[in-house]
Amino acid sequence: MRSARFSRASVLGNWSAVCCAFFVCLSSAGVTFAACGERLAAVERSVGLLVLELRTDQGTVREAESKTQGQEAIYQNLRLHPPEEYDLALARQIGKIRRTIVRPKRTLLVQLKEQHAATRRQWEQDIRLAHERFLEVEAAYRKRLLTEGAFCQAREVYAAALSRYRGGLEQYRTGLTLYTDALNAYREQFVVPCIRGYTNPALWQALITRFEREDFLQELLNALTANAIRSLPPETPPDAS
Repeated sequence: MRSARFSRASVLGNWSAVCCAFFVCLSSAGVTFAACGERLAAVERSVGLLVLELRTDQGTVREAESKTQGQEAIYQNLRLHPPEEYDLALARQIGKIRRTIVRPKRTLLVQLKEQHAATRRQWEQDIRLAHERFLEVEAAYRKRLLTEGAFCQAREVYAAALSRYRGGLEQYRTGLTLYTDALNAYREQFVVPCIRGYTNPALWQALITRFEREDFLQELLNALTANAIRSLPPETPPDAS
């Protein structure tokens, strides 16, 4: 039974197409050139596996976002239609915390997610261009317009580009994990206690005390910000803003 090879095109398309066709697609670019070594094939395989793992990670993100949106909707409804008896003084303190501390950090969290996604798109654009250039070189080699040495050198250049792309995907995956952790912390450590505080004001008091002692979500936001900077492709300057 012959083992399936990974096609180079399969790691450059959209995520769903990649995951559905990755193990069965063949392309002329996937041909092994023994004289050039196996580095490119090995890098392609590792990128392909990483793409499949990213699909799982993105499912985890969607699940966290769905849970968070559901709890936010419950909290919003309670703020608009509170029960007849609840601690109004504590509710006002919680409202101030939400407006001045939590809301700006929630906004920043969304912005950092979008920044990671934009960086991933830049990595995809860059590797797509590198892939197209390599296919042109490969076509020239097949027509015997290039020497074997020149072609092997081009393969090494493309393998290096693909390896950098793999690094970008790994950073993006780290960003997804940090974003999910921050979103879960926001939901479980703020939104859920805010909901339950309407019937158990001790939870509101504990939340107020916690905000006086801790810098809510800041450690995760710092890590996510640093990862966004590390994720940038080469020659892409950090956003000064």
